[in-house]
Amino acid sequence: MINNTDQREKIIQKAIELGADDAGVCLAAELLEVSTHRKFSLPEGIKKQHAIIVIALNHPAGRLELDYFLKHEGFRFGNSEGNRLLKSISDSLGQWLSKEGLVSRDLHYYVEMGGVFLKEAAVLAGLGFIGKNNLLIHPGYGARIRFRAHLVETPFTPSTPLDFDPCRECEQPCLDVCPAKALDKEGYHHDTCLVYMDRQAAESPLMPSGHNGHVLREVRSCRICEFACSYQGTLER
Repeated sequence: MINNTDQREKIIQKAIELGADDAGVCLAAELLEVSTHRKFSLPEGIKKQHAIIVIALNHPAGRLELDYFLKHEGFRFGNSEGNRLLKSISDSLGQWLSKEGLVSRDLHYYVEMGGVFLKEAAVLAGLGFIGKNNLLIHPGYGARIRFRAHLVETPFTPSTPLDFDPCRECEQPCLDVCPAKALDKEGYHHDTCLVYMDRQAAESPLMPSGHNGHVLREVRSCRICEFACSYQGTLER
């Protein structure tokens, strides 16, 4: 491992200069040992000695459209404007890293397509805490934040995880607002949430014109538990 916190901080600052609201670094070796990743095979091309830069972007309540994406019949996955912004930052960071002599690449945000679990990566990268609402809660932006990961084939000294748990003193209103009952004191029920989101996508507004003969819908992601979170963060945007 390169024990060089100055180089790590230089990378983090560059990510922020390129448009990120925050960033941190974790080691692939640590991320691949978390319980969620152990359920999957090792993502292709990710080695334990690699470092992962986690890029964060605030998604404020006043910019709901950042989470909207277009879905056409026969395809489940979409791409939101917020994710396109994150991808642009990641690509620009990769170009800069190349000039610094470092081999790197953007990581997909779907684990089944070679990506990593972003919330777990963000915790290890010192960007926040996974709350009772199953969302990453950032000290500055609360739950109103999204992530993308960028892999570097060099094991930098990682960021330090935060000692931060806003749920400890919270009445946890998020557990009572989910229309699908996917959240309760027993935890987060992934399958229940997924069924609700799939139904929501299927019932999303039709767009005026389709794409290559497909029905095109604008999917407006559910953020009810996110906006119910009583921790609003220290930074207003």
